[in-house]
Amino acid sequence: MSRTHRLTTFFTAALVALSLLAAPASAKKPPRAEQFSYVAQIDCGDGAREVGSTDDLWAPLVDLQTGTKYRPIAWKVSGEGFSVDVTNGKPNKQSVVCAYDDGIAKGSVTLKKGPKDD
Repeated sequence: MSRTHRLTTFFTAALVALSLLAAPASAKKPPRAEQFSYVAQIDCGDGAREVGSTDDLWAPLVDLQTGTKYRPIAWKVSGEGFSVDVTNGKPNKQSVVCAYDDGIAKGSVTLKKGPKDD
C-alpha cells in the first residue's frame, strides 16, 4: 500500500470518527411545553398534533414533538367572554385552515403551508 493511499485512508477514518462524535451534539432537542404560554392541539386534516403557543398571535406555533414551526396568518377563536377574528396576511392556496383548541380558546387558525425556516 502506498504512502498516499495510507494517508488518505487514515484521514478518511479520522473524518468519519469526528462526524460520528459530532452528530449527537448537533441533534436538535424538541421544545418543552413549559416554554410556552399555551399548549394546544391543532388538526390540519392530517391528524392532531400538540403545539406550543405564546401570547403573541403572530409568533410561530411550535410542534412539541418535532420542533417544527408553523406560521399563523389568521385566527378565528373564541372562549368564555372573548373572541378573536383577525388576519395578518391574505389566506390563499399556500395556506391551510386548522382546528385549534388550547383549553381556553377554541376555533380555527390559518397557517401558511410549509414549516417556518429558522
